[in-house]
Amino acid sequence: MILSVVCILMLGSCNDLDTEPIGSTLTSDQREDVIKEQAAKLQATVSGVYGNFYAYRNVYDDFFDFGLPSILTMLNQRAEGLVSASYDYGWYAECGQFSDNTPTTPYARIIWGTFYNTIYSANQVLDIIDKKTDDATLRFYMAQALGARAYSYWMLAQLWQFNYIDNPEAPCVPVITEDNAGTAAIDGIGRATVREVYARVLNDIDTAIECLDGNPVEREDKRYIDIAVLYGLRARAELCMGKYDDAYIDANEAIARTQATPLSAAEASVPGFNNVDDHNWMWGIIIEEPDANGLYTFSGFMGSFSYGYAYAGQWQLINSHLYDRVPSADVRKGWWIAPGTRNSIADNYFATYQGLSASEYLDAVEAPEYAVVKFAPYSDVLRQTTGATDVPLMRVEEMYLIAAEAKAMTNAPEGKSLVEEYVNTYRWTDSATRYSCNAATSEAVRDEIFFQRQIELWGEGFEYIDRLRLNKGIDRRNANFNPDWAFNIPPKAAVLLYQIPQAEIEGNPGITQADQNPAGTAQL
Repeated sequence: MILSVVCILMLGSCNDLDTEPIGSTLTSDQREDVIKEQAAKLQATVSGVYGNFYAYRNVYDDFFDFGLPSILTMLNQRAEGLVSASYDYGWYAECGQFSDNTPTTPYARIIWGTFYNTIYSANQVLDIIDKKTDDATLRFYMAQALGARAYSYWMLAQLWQFNYIDNPEAPCVPVITEDNAGTAAIDGIGRATVREVYARVLNDIDTAIECLDGNPVEREDKRYIDIAVLYGLRARAELCMGKYDDAYIDANEAIARTQATPLSAAEASVPGFNNVDDHNWMWGIIIEEPDANGLYTFSGFMGSFSYGYAYAGQWQLINSHLYDRVPSADVRKGWWIAPGTRNSIADNYFATYQGLSASEYLDAVEAPEYAVVKFAPYSDVLRQTTGATDVPLMRVEEMYLIAAEAKAMTNAPEGKSLVEEYVNTYRWTDSATRYSCNAATSEAVRDEIFFQRQIELWGEGFEYIDRLRLNKGIDRRNANFNPDWAFNIPPKAAVLLYQIPQAEIEGNPGITQADQNPAGTAQL
């Protein structure tokens, strides 16, 4: 539960700063001096905030709790555009069959717990630092905590209530900050409205931007947030809120502020998406080898070139209808095995495995049609047994698509022009026949951009929350889904949202059974 959850903090405890002889009579200046003296511990505390993203068995004591990469895998299974070839091993079967959203499932607990652990850790950092500090390093740490907290609340809001535009006053999730955590721990705290959660998200991002604007302290690597990522996070929230002019401005500000640049068509023609240092990544989860827990990694479940569950039969496939819509001149069509072939996307990219090229290897392990070959294995080694691939949280390509969608909602022709420019510049291979968006109205252009997001961000955890944001249901009929999970779920069906974990209701006096989201089941 959020009121008693114990976060994994590398610091061990922040209470050193509050106990005697320091006590509660410590002045702000004295307190800041103590913090500066313990800078290494504070830095470790900030690292602990992001440690929640890849903590293993931190919320639920089973192999499939490996933090945020596991959550993204869960959401992939709930999407329409992704198909699991088999659930023979049982991993994520409930997600694909929409039975993972009840109060007692481990999946809901993992999502809730991972994000509230992150919020708890962020609150610990923010409780230590004086908000009025002008110390550049401390302000950098504040921005990290605020950005991680904003991201966590934004993600929770997507999954526990329907979209902001239609439901601003609907109950969402509890909002815990460093200011109310003590009271909440004693008295409990209820569900804030969607509007209140988004207000918290925007306030945190605004303050974090202030902390980083002109700040000379730079992040060590891309596991931390920089100012461009903050603009990207704000653009995401504004898009959800229907603040299209603001989302357009912030997406472009993110592009201007980042050093990241989109993959070229040539670069996108080979597997990748496994290394945070790639030039198109703005933010990601860095997985070191000691943190990669055997098969229980993003690569272990999503990678066709790795030794993982795909190799054992749980291949991740693209929905055949979605695949058919991708033009042959779009380089991204090569991110999946074409029907009737063994995809040769990596034949000149990986070293051979036991003399087999990539396509020969796929044939040897009987990879099915439509299986993903987008994701390269760790260190680009074919049939890699170490799943220490990094996991993207924000790529610059997304910012181009946010800008196009936001512009489309205020000026359809300009939005159409932006998406055409993006595809033709970065993803198109036929110079003789250019890509053209055949849509005229704002809503139709937005639908085309949603399709582009489905393709561009496939497997990265976006499609499901995009569907909730855009009031789109799930229709898996007449595609390559097993008939047992070929659901047709209308928009706003109760089953699309998660229910509050039962442990939270039992432990939080501010929430009762009456506050629970409605139950729902998926219909074939």
